[in-house]
Formats: sequence, structure tokens, C-alpha cells
Amino acid sequence: MRWKFPALLPFLLICVFCGKKLPVSMITATSMESGLPFDILEGKKWRPEKGANFVKLHVYPDEAFLLSKIEIESCGESFTDPITAYINFDEYNQDLAPKGSSAIVEFPSPKNARSVTFNFHKNANLCVDKVSFYDEKGNKMKWKGPKIVEASVKASETAKPVLSYDVMNLFDSRYEYAWASDKKGAGVVLDFEFKEKQKIKSLKIWNGYQRSDSHCQTNGRLKTATLTGDDGSTNKIEVQDVMGPQTISLSKPFEGKKLRLTVDSIYGGKTYKGLIISELRFSDGEEWILPNPIEQVRKIAKENAIQFAAANITNVLNWSYVGGEYSGEIPVGASVAEETKATNSNPPPAENENAGEEVSQLYLESSNWTLRLRSDGSMFLEGNTTDTGWGNRMAKSFFALGNYEIKEATPEGLKLRIFGLVRQKTSREQEQEEYFGGDCNGCGRDCNMGNSDPDDTEKIFQETIRIRKFGDKIYVQNENPDKVFHFKLLELGQE
Repeated sequence: MRWKFPALLPFLLICVFCGKKLPVSMITATSMESGLPFDILEGKKWRPEKGANFVKLHVYPDEAFLLSKIEIESCGESFTDPITAYINFDEYNQDLAPKGSSAIVEFPSPKNARSVTFNFHKNANLCVDKVSFYDEKGNKMKWKGPKIVEASVKASETAKPVLSYDVMNLFDSRYEYAWASDKKGAGVVLDFEFKEKQKIKSLKIWNGYQRSDSHCQTNGRLKTATLTGDDGSTNKIEVQDVMGPQTISLSKPFEGKKLRLTVDSIYGGKTYKGLIISELRFSDGEEWILPNPIEQVRKIAKENAIQFAAANITNVLNWSYVGGEYSGEIPVGASVAEETKATNSNPPPAENENAGEEVSQLYLESSNWTLRLRSDGSMFLEGNTTDTGWGNRMAKSFFALGNYEIKEATPEGLKLRIFGLVRQKTSREQEQEEYFGGDCNGCGRDCNMGNSDPDDTEKIFQETIRIRKFGDKIYVQNENPDKVFHFKLLELGQE
């Protein structure tokens, strides 16, 4: 009967891999209501907040894979707007055409996917029943998500604003949110307390502030630490100063409920004294373990909604607003109008003195902007402007992704600090060269691939804006015109 074994061997080898599930330890969304979007991997229905528009869903598999087709099925209303799929941030994008309660896209050739992000655009009241990926052979792929566990985490020190740097941000699958200490490095302590006993053999760490290379270098990163458990175990770990995830095995596995991480040393940042860790996962050797961050995610959304309501700004979060430069006065109280008028008539000097003089000699021909503020604290701002005069024609484009911090919330409006990354291009040609990146905040950008892009013009920015609402319009006032963004006052309406 020996001759039968070789004949069966190919079949047996295929069966070894036919049930393989690719691990995915990071999935997140800009709005969450029913629970974490990992539910989609387990065949559960998932919903963002009611009425949320332009919701984004990010999927970061642990391994790259070849992707030939995507299918999304709704468990609620039919899709009425196309859904855009972004592969590897801005490397490739294509729309999924809606067909009733499903949306499908087939790629001309399989894409090597390291991350996949969906923007649901104007599809409101979402309920996602299933997201299916197909490999290069047309087979539906199987995924393995982390084990979600209940745990509390405390940090001995947290930077401000706390909502942006809370320690539970270690588990929210978002590069743009992270845990940050205030000013200390060595001696900072993180205490993890699991509701049920856990066995941990290794850690996966996204070291530093992985929003971008620049953010990572500006802030401190973890170098060495000591892990002590209530089981009596002690482990010394050393973390590499690299972008992307790294797995660190423990010399002695931990098995218990309480685990303490004490920072022993850090890689110093160029600007800030503290340290930042973007994401953290634990492993029992079989699957990743993820402390449930849903309460922190909901807390952020609730707090932001309360502040917007206090400023009489409703139906703005989780929506898209479009418009351009406004030359009149905001139609609100006289005191606010006078303040705006004074600001517009005496703008602060530009960052580049000569550039400021050049802009002042030109006439603003066109101004088109899009602003999206989401309940999770993220923001997207894109603008295209054209100035003419003195024989010149100057076109500028701006593409900014980041977060916002509410500095003031009064009945007259909001004062926000917006911060993150901005790409800016200026052209004197008749046709403006626009950068198309799309609203893809946190889309698995390739800053963790180790290759620097000489044409990358991304810069860290922070700016202050004021927002007021009147009727169905919002008015966005730039406190420092032309320092970063080329506008003074925008009038925007719902897209």
C-alpha cells in the first residue's frame, strides 16, 4: 500500500494550509457604537454612531497578503453612496460599487496589501454585517483576531491633553492616538490588572509616536524596561528604536492578574523629554491578547459631543463641510463680529516674511476647502487656493490629517487646537498640481517600511482655529493666517 502515500501527499499538504487564518491584531474605526470592529471578523454585526457620515474603517493585518476582491455586506439600509477602499494608505484606491445591501470591487490585478481602509462617505446609519477579502486565487480569506479581555491600566504619568494620550490608547489600533508620559522617562510605571488570570509569553510593541517618522524622532521612545508580575516573575526587556511592530519574547512567561512595566531607560526625543508608545499587545503563544479599549473610545466621543453642544455647534461631528473664503462678518453677536473683523484686518505675519509680502500683492481668485471633524477626535482638512495679480498666478494645495483638542467651548463657539501632519504644494503654473491622498487618517502609512521618500513634503503642524455655527453654515476662523493654511475665514456648508 506504500504507493498510495505519495499520491495522497499533495492533498495532505494542501489541507495543512487550507484552514490557515491570517492574524490581524489591529482594526479600528473613526466611530464606534456597537463595539470594537474586530466583531466583523467573528461574524458579528458592527455599527458606528447613529447618523455618522464619512466613517472610516481601518484593517491592519499582521502579514501582507495578495488581495483580488473585496465585498462588504450591510445588515441595515442599502448602500446609497460608493465606498472607497485605500490600499497601503495612498498607494492605490478604488471605489466599491453599491448593489443594494452589498458593495463589491474586483481589482484588475491582485494588490499586495499591508493595510486596507474604507471610507463609507455619505452612507449614514451604517450596519456592517460582513467584510470579505479574497486572495489572488479568488478564495475567501480567513482571519484570526485577538482575544479581547477586560482589564484596567494605570500610568504613573500622562501628558496633556489626557484624552489624546490616555494609557488605554495603547489598545485602540490607532497610530494617531498613543500613550505619552509628561516629562519623565526612566521611572515611569504602567500597571496592568486583568479581570481573569492571563498567561503572557511575549509582547508586541509599536515603539514611539508612529504617526510619522518626524513625530517618532521628536518624542522619546522606550529602550529598556522591567516587567514584574504578581506571580513573582521578573523580565528585563530591550526594545529596538525602529518604526513598525516588534515582538519581544519574555525569558520567563508571566501567569497572573497583575503585571507592572517599569521604564528603565528611553531613547531621547529631539524636542520632548517624555516618551510615547503607540500600541501594545500581549501574547500567550497562540493568540494576541487585547485589553478592551471600547470604554475609553466611547468616553472620547461623548466628551467631544458634549463640548460641541455647549458651543451650540450641532450636526457637525462626523459630517463633511465644504466651502471657501468668506469676506463678510460672521452673522452672530456684535462682539464676536468685531473680534473677527479685527483679526482679519490685522493678520499675524507669515512664517516666511517674503512669502507673506508676495501673497499680500495677489488677489484671491479661488478658495475651496473641506473640513471633517469626527467624534473620535480626528480631523481632516484639505484646501486648494489660487491667487492672481502683478503678472503672477500662484496655486496652493493643502492636505492635513490629525487631531483636535478643544481649548474653549462657550455659547459663542469653539476654540480648537488642530495638530498632525500637513502636505503643502505651491505652483506658479497655470494648472495646479494637486496631491490626492484622500481622507485617510491613520491608513497604515508606510512610515514603518524603513524607506524615506525624498519627495515627501509632510510636516508636523499645530494651529488654532475658532468655529461658530449660524443656521446651516459654520464659520472657521484661522488665528494665524498663512502660517500654515492659506485662509482667514471660511464659510462652510454640509457636503
